[in-house]
Amino acid sequence: MSDPGPLFSWWASVEEAVIRGDGDAPAAPPGSPDEVKNLAEAVIAEVRFDLDRAQQLLDGIGELEDSWQRVVQLLRLRLQLRRSQGDRQILSKLKESVRHLIDELPDSEMPTRARALALQAIIQLQENHPGEALDVMADAMNEIGEAPSRPWFLDTIAQAYIYLGAWSEGRRTLRKSILAKDLVDDHLGIAISSGHLALSEIQGGNPGAALEVLDETWSKRAGDLEPMSRLRLATLQLQAAVDLNDPEQVRTRGQLLDEILEECGDSSHSLIGFALLARARTLAMQDRLDDALTDLDAAGRLLRQPELQLLLAYWRVRLVPREQRPSNWKEPIESMISSMEKVSEGEILGRLLFAEEEIFSGQREVAIEQLDEAYSRAVQANHPYWLELVDRSFREVDPERHASRTIERFSGRPAEELAKTTTEDATIIFADLAGFTRRSTELSAEEVMETVRSVFELAVPLLAKYQVRPLQYLGDGLLAACQGDDHRRRGLQFAIDLLKRTDTASRIRRAQGEEWGLELRAGVNSGQVVFGLLGSSFKQEWLAIGKTTNLAARLQSCGEVGEVVTLPEIAEAASIDPAMGIIEPHELKGFAEPVQLLRIRV
Repeated sequence: MSDPGPLFSWWASVEEAVIRGDGDAPAAPPGSPDEVKNLAEAVIAEVRFDLDRAQQLLDGIGELEDSWQRVVQLLRLRLQLRRSQGDRQILSKLKESVRHLIDELPDSEMPTRARALALQAIIQLQENHPGEALDVMADAMNEIGEAPSRPWFLDTIAQAYIYLGAWSEGRRTLRKSILAKDLVDDHLGIAISSGHLALSEIQGGNPGAALEVLDETWSKRAGDLEPMSRLRLATLQLQAAVDLNDPEQVRTRGQLLDEILEECGDSSHSLIGFALLARARTLAMQDRLDDALTDLDAAGRLLRQPELQLLLAYWRVRLVPREQRPSNWKEPIESMISSMEKVSEGEILGRLLFAEEEIFSGQREVAIEQLDEAYSRAVQANHPYWLELVDRSFREVDPERHASRTIERFSGRPAEELAKTTTEDATIIFADLAGFTRRSTELSAEEVMETVRSVFELAVPLLAKYQVRPLQYLGDGLLAACQGDDHRRRGLQFAIDLLKRTDTASRIRRAQGEEWGLELRAGVNSGQVVFGLLGSSFKQEWLAIGKTTNLAARLQSCGEVGEVVTLPEIAEAASIDPAMGIIEPHELKGFAEPVQLLRIRV
């Protein structure tokens, strides 16, 4: 098959059948084996979570011509991922298999390759590599064309943004996905996107906003959804109501969840496990502790992944009043934490519970040690929601230490050291959002602010990774400093990676037909810098002044969109090959002769 047209049409017709929800698979294309109709039925079953049916259909399909056989391979891999339950060994093997399949797929099978790329990104998300997932999804968006699954891809993209802490861009992407799905009455797709959007609002501390999203989806779509999809929405509704601490909301949402659980019967779907966990929290609020623990035990039989077992162990303690907990309640949680390399929500919550217990016992310093460990693990995972959970606890226990830990996270230095006026060798980074003036006149104020917020949220994980300290947010720009050992490499690599990340976001926006991306340009310079704190109790800010800072600003102004501009000797000192860019002379104010600049195009 040298023309991708037939494959594109086949994939589109199958996904349109999923959206219709009638279960009618399209006929096999002319000239293709009859078994291709069974393959279409298998795809529909897999997307609609009927995994046993999908597996049965696949097992009945014999060896097909190469292009169709690779569709079979892809579907088998998608089923394996559905059943993997986050197992790290399975995910590792799956990743290799998917990568091998992508390498095999020629341009004539681009429709299949686009969906294989999306699968690769989902695996990367489950392995907690959201930056890599975002890069892959930018490629997938360029290859998918105007397929019905295009809005589905936006869900994966939004999840990657949210995992990176880019909440604004993540929620924006989910809203666009919902709008696109609404045009074709994709009831299941809207329920999935609305659930993601609501969960992001809950994690962001806005359960009221989550309920608004969920209630609107429920009123318009519930009648067209299957029980499991309604169960997920009802579970999130109850979770939001619990976080609102509204007894009447909890009662009515709990009744709805009970009705849907009854409808689901004896299913062993993992969504039932999460529903039982949510219900257990409400039962405990109603002083029905035995019933709550029974629900947690039932959830434990459905949610077998070690990370979820740890989360359930946490709730088995959290829901029990302190005076009723066994004396050794910490031991099971500590044992499970020590057995896991991967950071999980259960670990973070468990460590916060340990800190809470130490505070109650009057052991404040021990509690702070627990919070420090929770903070370090949350930073290691780079999970914004977990960091926010630890931040909340830190602010309550020791606000001053919380502030200093936040500063140290980005600078790698204690806050008291940064308060001193010093002169030292450092790297200065100026980054600027391109076309800000025209953007400000053509977009609404809210859209401009959302754009700026998206850029800076995308920068945060990289600031922490390279220990680069943001000094000033300049409306459309960022002034940052990198100090200490290896500052040239860390500072320059931060600038390169930041422009790569915003370029990826821009590619994704443009693949959706948007005019405005998030493109930056940056200037990086190293040398002697004077650092100090300026201001009074009304307003204080850290400054970095001197020739090094001034030249960094001029380098940035020399750059084109998507370029990092620096000096060749800085790149060499940072062990970055100047050959990766273009060296050319440029006249700069204050310099008698043209200065050799290195332009690194990302």
